[in-house]
Amino acid sequence: MTRMTENHADTSTSHPPHHKRRRTHPVLLLLMALICAGIVYGVLRYVRVESVKRENAQLNNQLVYNMVGRPGETIGLKLADRFTDADGDLVADQPKDPKELVDPPTINFSYVATQDPEIFRERFKEFVAYLSKEVGRPVEYILYNSPEEELRALFDGKLHVAGVNTGNIPSAVNQCGFVPFCGLASEQGVASYQMQIIVPADSPVQKVSDLKGKELTLTEPGSNSGFKAPLVFLSKEGLQPGRDYVIRYSGGHRESIDGIAKKTFQAAAVASDVMKRALADDPPLIRKEQFRVIYQSENFPTAGFGYVWNLNPELAEKVKKAFFSFQWKGTGVEKEFSASDQTKFVPVSFKSDFAGVRQVDDAIRAIRGTTEATSQPTTEPATTQVSR
Repeated sequence: MTRMTENHADTSTSHPPHHKRRRTHPVLLLLMALICAGIVYGVLRYVRVESVKRENAQLNNQLVYNMVGRPGETIGLKLADRFTDADGDLVADQPKDPKELVDPPTINFSYVATQDPEIFRERFKEFVAYLSKEVGRPVEYILYNSPEEELRALFDGKLHVAGVNTGNIPSAVNQCGFVPFCGLASEQGVASYQMQIIVPADSPVQKVSDLKGKELTLTEPGSNSGFKAPLVFLSKEGLQPGRDYVIRYSGGHRESIDGIAKKTFQAAAVASDVMKRALADDPPLIRKEQFRVIYQSENFPTAGFGYVWNLNPELAEKVKKAFFSFQWKGTGVEKEFSASDQTKFVPVSFKSDFAGVRQVDDAIRAIRGTTEATSQPTTEPATTQVSR
């Protein structure tokens, strides 16, 4: 009994050897956590970036299909079946059924979608106020970052009055029922611009044929001077996208001009009127000594203003009157367009004034290889070294 008690006592009072546990230094724990988080972030970012790249490639491919047709397609664009054109002006007639007319309590207005739409909202603030006064109801400037967004809003009836860039006018008319009635003008008449292909001043590229084996920066598939016209012209010169030169997208004319100024693009197709405004910026986006023009096209009309086909006729007339009576002097509109010698709004005709633009649209649909060449355009900065 005594031994058992003693053994019991020994067990209860004695302890096994105690080894003190080392604690990991807090700094090391933090570093380990940061490394793990960095790995997870890197994996997630890679997955997301690659996913976005694939989506962008698919989107670009679809945009080209929608804007310029499939390879070998030569049928010209025409009004969608839901519209009629009894007077032959190539623009959708107003609906005969009064129930189809729209009379919005607030008019939504926008001018040419861009990656930085706030600039145009500021430029048009006086015009928006004047338009509101003339039509007797609120006018709201709507921001769109891409031409596709603007066209979609027109199609869905969410945008009532708009300025649309030259290249997207045919699609806006044919697919969205856009009725262009107004354009920009100088004192000499309806304003025009040229498509220019520009290169950095010290580039060895001296003529269009030198673009073979190089990269050409375009803006986006809906642009006339930034996409369609250069492809048509280069095709006539025997240069096909994908086969003879690589296409990249900048997203806008100013972005293309900036890329030439910084020598991150080898060559770019831009609108001459945007170039004039870029040169007149304070500070200038680009200087004359930073670039050369290796090609300049014939004249094209500038952006057109219009309204949706089913806008209440009385309201549409008030909108037109507001454009033609608006005084530019001292406004943001004057500030925006004076550098390119544009001073007023004037009437335009889709049938006559945009005939050349429609011809470009029809011509580009016959260029084989266009969709393959632009199905996965690069958007990474171009090498600054232009190979000879």
